[in-house]
Amino acid sequence: MADTYLLLKAIDALVYLHTAIKNMQIYPSLNPTIINSIETLYLHLLDKLRQDAPQDFAKLEKTTPLYVELLKQQENETIHISALLDIILGSGLKNISFDKDLVKEELHISINLPDNKVDEPMEKEELHISINLPDKNKIIALSEESLRNLAAKDKIDNILPDNKADEIMEKDQEIVFNRDISESRISENIAEMKKVLSRLREREGTTESLFSEDERVLIKRLSGQVIEWIETETSVTPAYKEICQCLQTLIEGFIKHKLFAEANPIIDIFNKINSGALKKDNEVLEITMEVLRNLASEKNINILFNEININEKNKINEACQILFGFGDIVMNKLLNSVRDASDSKERIRIIHIIQEMGDMAIPAIKNSITISAPWYYLRNMAYILGRIGNENSSDILRPLLLHKDKRVHIEALKSITQIGGSKRGPLLLSVLYQVDQEFRLNIIETLGKIKCTEAVTDLLYTLQSKSTMAKDAQISLQEKICNALGAIGSREAIPALSEIAESKSFLGIQSYPKEVIFAAKRALTTIKKIQVLD
Repeated sequence: MADTYLLLKAIDALVYLHTAIKNMQIYPSLNPTIINSIETLYLHLLDKLRQDAPQDFAKLEKTTPLYVELLKQQENETIHISALLDIILGSGLKNISFDKDLVKEELHISINLPDNKVDEPMEKEELHISINLPDKNKIIALSEESLRNLAAKDKIDNILPDNKADEIMEKDQEIVFNRDISESRISENIAEMKKVLSRLREREGTTESLFSEDERVLIKRLSGQVIEWIETETSVTPAYKEICQCLQTLIEGFIKHKLFAEANPIIDIFNKINSGALKKDNEVLEITMEVLRNLASEKNINILFNEININEKNKINEACQILFGFGDIVMNKLLNSVRDASDSKERIRIIHIIQEMGDMAIPAIKNSITISAPWYYLRNMAYILGRIGNENSSDILRPLLLHKDKRVHIEALKSITQIGGSKRGPLLLSVLYQVDQEFRLNIIETLGKIKCTEAVTDLLYTLQSKSTMAKDAQISLQEKICNALGAIGSREAIPALSEIAESKSFLGIQSYPKEVIFAAKRALTTIKKIQVLD
């Protein structure tokens, strides 16, 4: 392919193929198998040209104005299949072979659309498409004349109705092929993707160091087949283990080059196996967990953290998605970092990442809450749960309400108020008489704010009970209770509050302090307003 004329023709063919693909995508009525075939031809031709003459081809792409002009000129033009075939024929190509991932429908469309029969003899040097069937050494050839007959038909989607195609597929028993993707094919796909990474490494520091759109499309296609194979494979063979090891190396390469979007689909399928969303046997699960554990290395996590922190490549979401894909394996590392990080800014950054992981982080957080954990760690866990948790996970916070450090139980109270729902009242009442006086006042005030009707009976009992506590503490407690009863607005509290509000002094001695009497009167006024509104 070193000849300049052939290179020009090759680039010309690529331009037409590229434009044809774009135009076909505009019309959803076109048969998808036709579109897929053209895309496959484009990718194979592009890869073949780059392999045969990489230096000349790259140089020609940069120096030939024809390439750029054609792209601009033909961006919005409709390229018919006949024009596409003229370009392919004019480029001197004699044989085009497809031997990857053929499906039965595509074979039948290719065979039956031409007017001529496929068994007609072909003239020497004639263009033909040969299809090698994997389970039979049989070649189905389409002549140049047949292809031109196909090209003459502008309405591709109307040539062969779906029901007619089905009939032909049922009648034709000669074509037998293997639907399963072989292990060797998967290994080849991984090797191809590694070649892309190798070329990317070679281009580092040059003007061509960017990951091209063609390479992105190729990776997407190849990895899609790999994912399909992992999804359907049920037995662990030596080849399976080797493929998983190769995939681990490939994903590490993606992460190193910050191709997070390319790594995510493969990591996601491993995560589905690891989480049980995709059912596999224990042997497959064990291998999957090993791959994820190795991928969740300190080196890879640092790369992801760095991107999340500074957003160098504007890929925060993709980097977070990889961390999500690591599941519990990375969660434990993140939680350990929150506990062990000496820099508060570092802790805050990790906390934000955990928050992004949402409720999938809750099981690991629950397991990490222990009496021996540092107070600042427990406070951070209470903070995170208040933002990612829900009513069902609010029970996790109950032990923190009893923590001796004020900063911990105050944060737990805030989080329960935010996420506890119908469990808020029972949770707070369950610890009301186990906490110190100061925190008890905080809980009583919260019970009023959330209008917890379940608390009325307990609050009235405490209000009317005699206590041995200091006078100032007793007054503060009774005031808080009156205020909470008023906020709740229950009729059940009216008799007791009325008794306090109307209490008289006897020989200059009042049964209730004036602060409590005023609080009871305010509460009664509030309750009456609420009752009127109701």
